[in-house]
Amino acid sequence: MMIFNAVIAIWVTAAMTLGFFMPQAKGLLASNIMYFHVPMAISMEIAFLLAAWHGFRYLKTRRMEHDAQSVSFAEVGTFFGVIATITGALWAKINWGAYWNWDPQQIGIVATLLTYFALFALRGAMEDDEKMRSAWAVYAIFGIVAAVFWTGIFRVLPQMRSLHPTGVLVESSRIFKVALWTNVAGFAMIMIKAALMRGRVQVAQEKLKEAAQ
Repeated sequence: MMIFNAVIAIWVTAAMTLGFFMPQAKGLLASNIMYFHVPMAISMEIAFLLAAWHGFRYLKTRRMEHDAQSVSFAEVGTFFGVIATITGALWAKINWGAYWNWDPQQIGIVATLLTYFALFALRGAMEDDEKMRSAWAVYAIFGIVAAVFWTGIFRVLPQMRSLHPTGVLVESSRIFKVALWTNVAGFAMIMIKAALMRGRVQVAQEKLKEAAQ
């Protein structure tokens, strides 16, 4: 475990440092913030996918650990999504002159986050633990479907016109791509580590709750 933590720390530090010395991406005024924004957004999607997977596993096994991990990945994914939204707004201000531009990708990520806030509220409103866990498992699966729609399908609908440049990853330099995807891998590892830790805390809290009853 300590070795894995050290690998994450070294990897992320090296990746972030590398990002600050990279040339700008093709067609952008400033792209250094993309080394935070893009990895956060991708890590959010991975977290929501893992939340849905653990939700599915809970429906199959009824093991409390899967419920805890599902909620934990959803929580950490939502946090990463908030950071992605904030860094995206800063990037938009630099490149488009305003923090909010009603861009389909901006709308999509906010809609995704609002969906998960609603799902958390629905979970919190239930008093029976078994029903809450079963309902959450379905919520988590619905959540990833909503996330895919809002952040993937919605922005490419024919009537949508995005300000986001196309072909950045294809046309930018190879070293830019290496730095970007190195950061994606690093932040994804941080997300997974944080969610697993949060899940263990959640399991411990549930066991203490059951012992006290």
